[in-house]
Amino acid sequence: MTQSTPVADRLYGITMRPQELALYGDRLRISLSYAPMFDEPGEPATTHFTLLVLEGVVVVPEDAVELGDLAGTTLPVLKVGWELELSTPEPVLPTDLHEDPGEVPRLLERIADTVNELARRAGLEAPFGPDVVNGLVGRYRAG
Repeated sequence: MTQSTPVADRLYGITMRPQELALYGDRLRISLSYAPMFDEPGEPATTHFTLLVLEGVVVVPEDAVELGDLAGTTLPVLKVGWELELSTPEPVLPTDLHEDPGEVPRLLERIADTVNELARRAGLEAPFGPDVVNGLVGRYRAG
């Protein structure tokens, strides 16, 4: 596996329903996925990109009359992608990159900071404290 150097990271995209996240955050089911992004898997390059995606859904209670037709359904309330740009000294295939153990925690912190800031702007409590982030990193590492 080839070592790489982080060059930059940036928000890739976000969809968030802050009110529903605040109302039903205790029911939030989170999934993480982290993978390289590439146009041609067989094309060596010195610049590479990976993407961490956090998705959160809630099962809306049957008695949630305030949400009308959404009561009793699974509601996507959060989807955030954070991109990491990496550099290698020599051209390598995307599949030959070694995942640094600090990559996912670093990107997850960026996602948490972004979601927390948007929640604060909406006048809501920040949903992703350090315990949540550490738990998600642990789950990711456990597979």
